[in-house]
Amino acid sequence: MLKMQKASDWILIIVVNFMWATQVPVIRLIGDKLGPMTIAFVPMLISTVLFIPFLWVQNKKRKATDRRTWKDLRYFIMPGLIGIFLMQYLYTVGSTLTLASNAGIITLTIPVLVAVFASVLLKEKLNVVRIAGFIIALGGVLLTSLPDIKGASFSEGAYFKGNLIFLVACACAAFFNTYSKLLIDKNFTELEILVYCSVIGSIACIPLLIWVEPLHLSAIMHAGATVLFGLLELSFIVYGVSMLLFFYILKRMDVTQAILGNYLLPFFIALLGILLLGEKMTAAMAAGGVIIFAGTLMVTVYESRLLAFFRKTSKGNRIKSDLTQKKIHIINKSHQ
Repeated sequence: MLKMQKASDWILIIVVNFMWATQVPVIRLIGDKLGPMTIAFVPMLISTVLFIPFLWVQNKKRKATDRRTWKDLRYFIMPGLIGIFLMQYLYTVGSTLTLASNAGIITLTIPVLVAVFASVLLKEKLNVVRIAGFIIALGGVLLTSLPDIKGASFSEGAYFKGNLIFLVACACAAFFNTYSKLLIDKNFTELEILVYCSVIGSIACIPLLIWVEPLHLSAIMHAGATVLFGLLELSFIVYGVSMLLFFYILKRMDVTQAILGNYLLPFFIALLGILLLGEKMTAAMAAGGVIIFAGTLMVTVYESRLLAFFRKTSKGNRIKSDLTQKKIHIINKSHQ
């Protein structure tokens, strides 16, 4: 039963990262019709409005003694500002100041940054299986990202500012993922984390949509069906359902384990590029995808079994070593 649960969680991690990957082709489809701030924040506003009724129903079912107070909302200010608003803003600004290939490489830092934040905030520890899983998955993602690696340019000073901003955006995302686990451990529901953090982020982004890039609803309504569908997909799938599923997974899994699935993003983005944008799949991408799947499966489903195997092997080696030492001692004694 436990193995089945872990297997279903692994499948959910794959589904969640596939949902997150849809953000890239959708933005590419609608990016020439809407401004970057509109694409970054309007879906978040729509998502907030869409999911508030579900949270209202959930709260109505609570007993009066279990209902949240205004004091509880303080837990959502920091993740809402840093992990929702600041991350989206810096991600958008950084993307315009650096190469797409640079951004793709920098994104690979998120699981590593999550491991750092998790060790500080959650006291999670990296074991030999997780380290091996990270290395295997990273090897796969490097194969998948060969075009990005070839096209990347970190030595040019013109992109330094954009690279740095994008790295900070990744750090904000890593902080949010880790802090979400902290909120889960405090028994907040998935809907509470999603809606309350989104409300904080939505309030913070309003000045940008008024003064930096004024929002014109008529422009969105006349932009065409593709744009409207894209905004709804980002709102409901990327900012909504995928996050609820991710928070659900964190109820049973360390964030360090769950975030390893991020290394599937380059593979899924390439796959969606083939399906939606007519791009080509290479043998290296396919091989990289298989390797990443193996790395995530190892950490999420088979971690306990592998750790038990390593402990048993280590214990056996110690026993053999002790026996060898005893034999040597006996032989030396007999020669005296």
